[in-house]
Amino acid sequence: MSAYFPVPDADEDIEHLLEDADEDPRTQLDKTIDRIGMGSYQWTLLCLCGFGWMADNMWLQAVAIVLPRVQQHYSVPDNYIGIVSSTMFAGMMLGAVGWGTCSDLIGRSTAFNATLFFTALFGILASFSWSYPSLCVLLFFLGTAVGGSMPTDGTLLLEHMPHNKLHLVTGLSLFFSVGSVLAALFALVLVPRNSCVTIATTACDPALNNGWKHLLAALGILTLTMFVARIVFFRLYESPRFLVHAGRPAEAIEALQLIALFNGAPVELVLADVDDTAKLPLPDPDADADVENGGAGYQVIGGGHGKEEYVRHWAHRWFGRVRMVLVPEWRRTSLLVWGAWCGMALAYTMFNVFLPKLLESSGTKSIEEGLWDVLVYTLGGCPGALVGAKLILTPLGRRWSLAGSTLITAAFCIMFVFAQSAELAWAVRLSAIGVGLASTTMWAVLYGWTPEIFGTKVRGTACGIASALSRIGGMIAPILGGVLLLFSRAAPVYTSMVTFVFAAGCVLLLSEDAGEGGRSRAARRVKVVVH
Repeated sequence: MSAYFPVPDADEDIEHLLEDADEDPRTQLDKTIDRIGMGSYQWTLLCLCGFGWMADNMWLQAVAIVLPRVQQHYSVPDNYIGIVSSTMFAGMMLGAVGWGTCSDLIGRSTAFNATLFFTALFGILASFSWSYPSLCVLLFFLGTAVGGSMPTDGTLLLEHMPHNKLHLVTGLSLFFSVGSVLAALFALVLVPRNSCVTIATTACDPALNNGWKHLLAALGILTLTMFVARIVFFRLYESPRFLVHAGRPAEAIEALQLIALFNGAPVELVLADVDDTAKLPLPDPDADADVENGGAGYQVIGGGHGKEEYVRHWAHRWFGRVRMVLVPEWRRTSLLVWGAWCGMALAYTMFNVFLPKLLESSGTKSIEEGLWDVLVYTLGGCPGALVGAKLILTPLGRRWSLAGSTLITAAFCIMFVFAQSAELAWAVRLSAIGVGLASTTMWAVLYGWTPEIFGTKVRGTACGIASALSRIGGMIAPILGGVLLLFSRAAPVYTSMVTFVFAAGCVLLLSEDAGEGGRSRAARRVKVVVH
């Protein structure tokens, strides 16, 4: 008679059993990172990476809040006001792909710091906009910066974390939720007293309607403070995994030793300790370029290349990396992950953008009352990050936690429509908070799981493309939602519900053990047989 005892992922007591296990697919570098463990360096990095996620949602919420005030300020017709949101999402799409690929080519640390700096710069400049087109242009450039924060910061954190703490990456979504709360709080202080009283697009003196500019300036300064905290109060070391794949193992050893020293537990390492070649490498369609660089798959071409040749070579390498994500090994996984990202973003944005309009359908609320509703909605979503971090450690795992939270979000969308039809104010608020909580849980699991799915060499590119596709969904949502409102006030919400169901279907077609991180987790589910 035999009894089988499954060992949980986070059980550190069996680590020695896996060190010599033949079925353990982890590389020696994985084990070295586990050996260094979770110390003060990783906890500090977790918080600083959270700043990027906080900035992302903070600016998205801020643009939604200032939209009516911008419409008044520049007398923008209804059919054009959505352009300001679309331009920002367009910038975020470009930034997600650009900075994600940049992190694969020239390093994680450069993108990590640059994204926040340029976000702060263009946020402050946007507060000095002199026309509607100038605001759209400046928010586009802001989007290119802030759009790169989530894929680059999530990747950087993941590659510094020991295996039994990978679930903490999901906790970054707590910062994402806090970002929207900060935007609502700043707006409550700065916007009502410096805005026109009515919601009409005419008869508004621009000189009395500068609250939205004050909000953009304040958030720009706050973002700049986050950037300063990253470079002044913390010494970031380049990702050891990136350095190894860039053909710089000696630098990887140095970085790991300095991280261990920062944690107060110095270690001695040799080249064998950073070996990351246990798994078969992906076929590289850009192998010729890598050979030219001594096999360094991430290195940037330098030397005697002319400017035009350099640009062509860079573009060739970028398309080569995109092809790497679509090789047979990754194609199905990539398409399903991208479908989930795009669907969730389209559905969530369509609901979120039109929520204030639906909540204020009576037309009797003041600006301050409307902002209080927004604050309550954003606060309701905050626990979702913690819920997501816990759910993935339950028997539900990543796959069912993500699919389940997505389907629950769809259910609350239906509840919202029925509550609106019945004119039950308490039910409307409860269902809106439910959408916020369930969707935040959904995003938490999605953001934490996605980097684990892909291999190191394509992780930044794959995550960047996923984030870019979510921005495309965000660009489409306001335009599509505006058209649907012509038919029915409930039509955008119904469309959100259907799209959430589609995204959940994409998730359910994935395997729990999809990708590099999944295979590593699977190996840890060792069953001890007792006779």
